[in-house]
Amino acid sequence: MIAKMKVFDCTLREIGYQTGWYFDKKVARNIYRFAESRHIDYIELGFFHNENADPNRGAFRYCSTHDDEIMKVFSYVKNRTKLSAMRDIQRPLSELKPKNESPIDTIRILTRSHETDIEKLKIFVDEVQRLGYEVYINFTSAGNNTPEMTRLFAESAKSFGVPIIYFADTESIMTKDFVNETISICHECGIGVGMHFHDKNGTAEMLADTAIQQGVDGIDVTHIGLGGKWRDGNLTMEYLLKKFGIHMGYENTMIRNEVIEQIIKYNEFTAAE
Repeated sequence: MIAKMKVFDCTLREIGYQTGWYFDKKVARNIYRFAESRHIDYIELGFFHNENADPNRGAFRYCSTHDDEIMKVFSYVKNRTKLSAMRDIQRPLSELKPKNESPIDTIRILTRSHETDIEKLKIFVDEVQRLGYEVYINFTSAGNNTPEMTRLFAESAKSFGVPIIYFADTESIMTKDFVNETISICHECGIGVGMHFHDKNGTAEMLADTAIQQGVDGIDVTHIGLGGKWRDGNLTMEYLLKKFGIHMGYENTMIRNEVIEQIIKYNEFTAAE
């Protein structure tokens, strides 16, 4: 935890769009070790997609059905930093295993804001909780959310027993006022709020500063800000660590090089548009 915020390192999930979620085991372990050493709370691997509907990707795309491979990657380095994956409820999904049979600790349920059906969302939340996972909700394409939508999402999630909800600026259209208003509404409803900033317009750092000043409870970053389905980038790990005076060291330089090399190595499997 950094400055009382839960931090998700989304490097593997986001850069997965460029590598098809293929990564060398050594690189994935180095990313994990770095997160652990800098008090990053979560490493987000990928998704729980159905392999038959979405074939020819790496193991991190298919959490639950490729758990043995994932376990081999992290078994001897995994410590306090948790492993997370996204459950995209508007896409074909793999069946979930109970938490005690999985290397995954935390599931963020992904729902596109304007496609969200609250009753269906509750069914997915209940399933994840029943199986023993820590659960958050991630509302994507959230930059056009009205205050009424934000309040509905916040009140609903609180009633489900979800401690933090996340809003993703998928189209890079959030403003300072939007960020302030969204955080205020969630806190008024008694629920934590996190932010995932894309950087297509170069606004991620400015919006992150606004969110941090407003008391945001969670934030997402990637190394060098790489990743995204449209290669539009993310808030950088480097920004966050520098802001709070955390020494990045040689390990950060090494990872910066490694992730670029992974994009080159696995470019033929890209899922980016």
